[in-house]
Amino acid sequence: MIKRIRYTINTVLSALIVALGFGSCVSQKTYEAAKQEIKQLQEENEMLKNDNNTLSNDVKRLKKSIAEYQKRMEQRKVVYGPRPTDYKKNINNKE
Repeated sequence: MIKRIRYTINTVLSALIVALGFGSCVSQKTYEAAKQEIKQLQEENEMLKNDNNTLSNDVKRLKKSIAEYQKRMEQRKVVYGPRPTDYKKNINNKE
């Protein structure tokens, strides 16, 4: 009877050790795969950040260029001829 209990306990413990060993192999493979995927995603994230910074700088440069162009166009406006005869300085006056 004692042999049977000892044999059962040893069998259960052996099975538990084997199960933990196989489980750790699978877990290790999963861990390595996840680690590699995280590294790949971080590299992709860095590339996207660089692209975003480049595009942001391009947008700022374009806005500055547009503002300069509008300023030059405002300076180039010229009106020829005298004022209209019914010109009013204050258009809100109804006189």
